[in-house]
Amino acid sequence: MKPQFVWMGTLLTIGAALILPSTLMAADSNAVWDECTGTLCGAPPSGGIGGGGAGGGPVLVSFELGPYFYLQDDRDGDGAHDIYDNCTSEPNFQNENNDGDNWGNACDNCPDVPNNDQVNSDDDIYGDACDDDDDNDGIPDAVDNCRTAYNPGQEASDNDALGDACDDDDDADGIPDDEDNCIRVPNPDQTNNDAYIDDNLGADCDQDLDGDGWDDDVDRCPRIFCVHNTDSDGDGIGDACDNCPAVENSDQADSNRNGRGDACDV
Repeated sequence: MKPQFVWMGTLLTIGAALILPSTLMAADSNAVWDECTGTLCGAPPSGGIGGGGAGGGPVLVSFELGPYFYLQDDRDGDGAHDIYDNCTSEPNFQNENNDGDNWGNACDNCPDVPNNDQVNSDDDIYGDACDDDDDNDGIPDAVDNCRTAYNPGQEASDNDALGDACDDDDDADGIPDDEDNCIRVPNPDQTNNDAYIDDNLGADCDQDLDGDGWDDDVDRCPRIFCVHNTDSDGDGIGDACDNCPAVENSDQADSNRNGRGDACDV
């Protein structure tokens, strides 16, 4: 490809040296900076680049069309070259660094506490290392049962030292929350008694054990699926589980254990 040229403006030259501006932009299709391989980069359109004294002149730089790249020596303009600047995007004059970590005061979220990782759980202006409320839930870290998880209510179902918001086993039954069918009720056996519908809730925390749509406290047959919940004889036992559905017998006595209640077994 035929080299292209871009006008870079007037640059200061002293003797045979070319003084680059603070920001030089060029482009190259192969991403290799081979257009300026020596001590000089281009030349003024007339004459050399200066004599023994100081002078200035426009410079032409050869490059091929392609992705832009930038050569910058002090992006924040604080007088410190980027390779030596501990805050390249924020002016930090004299590279002040109170805590001696890798971040200058101007860009350090804990300027007086070393914290190279700059972790900031609540995304406020203070890093966790110097923030007395890392999750910004109004509970100081010193007494918060989830320091980095927002939980102003401090709920802890298993009464351990970890709040539910950061506890991976809220009921301390040995079953991780993401596998537990009763997250806040201990049930290590994970029993699920739903007869017809697997609702993924364990028996110990399921308010509708048979999954028929009737909560156990009003279901006349809490362990037998029956969507109608009827009780024809009015004895408090639903027809679906009553051993004498047409004869009142709330005691459900069945002396011979044949499945029919004594009240209707003739």
